[in-house]
Amino acid sequence: MSGFDPVELAGLAHDLVAIPSVTGDEAAIVQQTEARLGALPHVRIERIGLSLVARAGADDADALVLVGHLDTVPPWDGHTVTLSGTRVTGRGAADMKGGDAAIIAVLEACAHAARPLVVVLYDGEEGGHAGNGIHRVLAESRLLGRPPFAFVAEPTACTVHAGCVGVVNADVVFTGRTAHSARPWEGENAITAAAPFLARAAAATTRAVEVDGLRFFDTLAVTGARGGVARNMVPDRFEVSVNVRIAPGRDLAVARRELEALAGQAAEVRFVDEAPPAPPALSDPTLQAFLAQTGVDVHPKQAWTDVATLSQAGIPAVNYGPGDPAQAHQPGEWVDGTAIAEVATRLLRFIEGRTPTAAA
Repeated sequence: MSGFDPVELAGLAHDLVAIPSVTGDEAAIVQQTEARLGALPHVRIERIGLSLVARAGADDADALVLVGHLDTVPPWDGHTVTLSGTRVTGRGAADMKGGDAAIIAVLEACAHAARPLVVVLYDGEEGGHAGNGIHRVLAESRLLGRPPFAFVAEPTACTVHAGCVGVVNADVVFTGRTAHSARPWEGENAITAAAPFLARAAAATTRAVEVDGLRFFDTLAVTGARGGVARNMVPDRFEVSVNVRIAPGRDLAVARRELEALAGQAAEVRFVDEAPPAPPALSDPTLQAFLAQTGVDVHPKQAWTDVATLSQAGIPAVNYGPGDPAQAHQPGEWVDGTAIAEVATRLLRFIEGRTPTAAA
């Protein structure tokens, strides 16, 4: 596919990946990205905390928005950043600095043509939902406006991932009474008290839920356990971390009640964090036009993304990015410049078809 140069975009992605930006430590990448975007013609920039909003061209209410987060999960042991040909390896390469590179490339092209486009590059996505920088952007931005549609460049392997599942994070807490391990009958073991719940959790059925012809899955996974003080003490407290995912159309309150019922009366369920699912938005005319022009495949997003946050704010959105979803958060995470160029080229051509250049 002709268009952007994969070598150049691999270099841009490498430069982004080389800037450490674990959630909570995004200041350096925001500063450097702001400097790059600030040098573009026909672009206005808004700094909101550790997030950036950039608008190219005129104040067009029909301008699309491209959205990407700048933060990453922590790097793996022995982490290095490398560029080999067009392949970039390093933390955040797939999730989602390859997507950020595509967004920046499209913005630069639109800026030089004075073509309307809005870009949001934000912080805090990989952390708790309450600390996600996109909430502040949606609440405070003057440049964002109310765009008709958003493309979120999460890793989708150059296909469209429509909608997303919601998430509920909780701790299931069991309490007992401590005792010397030589006389365990004098206490109540909080860890063994959790055995029935753990058995029920292991047997919990993954449920397929079809929405607009796409198959999502409701899931429950035990993701952590904490308990015990010493080898010779009966533990009086045991916490089990649980992650629940729900398909679009399902209610977070129902998911909470289901988890409480699964935990039973022997435990206390403490809800830590949650985020809603998002509908696939397949009937949206902008998405239909994009699919008709590009012919890319459509899959369900069996993960949570800020497509849900945007949808709640009245901005229909889908996930579309160059990274491979299987690479996200993995040791050796990588993205290829060819995929970045493919995504950037398709997005730019679609934008060009919607908005003629305003440059002289």
